[in-house]
Amino acid sequence: MPLENRVHQGLHGEAFIYALASAAGLCSARPAPDYDGIDWQIAHPGPKGALRSPKIELQVKTCSAPVERDDCWRYRLLVRHYNLLAGPGFQVPRHLALVIVPESAEHYAHCGPESMLLSHAGYWLSLADHEVLPEDDESPKTVAILVPKRNLLTVETLSALVSGDLKGATI
Repeated sequence: MPLENRVHQGLHGEAFIYALASAAGLCSARPAPDYDGIDWQIAHPGPKGALRSPKIELQVKTCSAPVERDDCWRYRLLVRHYNLLAGPGFQVPRHLALVIVPESAEHYAHCGPESMLLSHAGYWLSLADHEVLPEDDESPKTVAILVPKRNLLTVETLSALVSGDLKGATI
């Protein structure tokens, strides 16, 4: 029995991030259990300049029908997931990773004798400067966020993000 579409899409998004971290020569780990909203911890293996083993934590979301607004992707996030990333005070920086994926799973990966192409692309967003939202019964359950397209995840931008260089993590 094949995976349910939503689960398959999520696994593709998480594998996309893992492949990117591997290509960047970074260490990656999945927290167990997934209780705190973090899907991947990505770290530099050892010192990087003055930093010793810098790392980030990523919450991975996927979207197969992205909505464009200006130079951003508009995405609706559950408030409880948003709050796991929002605001200051995290010892390890947290970011949202939004992976735009094909509508059909048959287009997730194209393999040939010399390469494998993973479709489509990942983007990151820091919510560290955003306010934590109320989660009471009267408050909205989702929040619309804008993920800038310039925050494209590449080997170089992911490495910069891990190093804490947010400006270097944009294209």
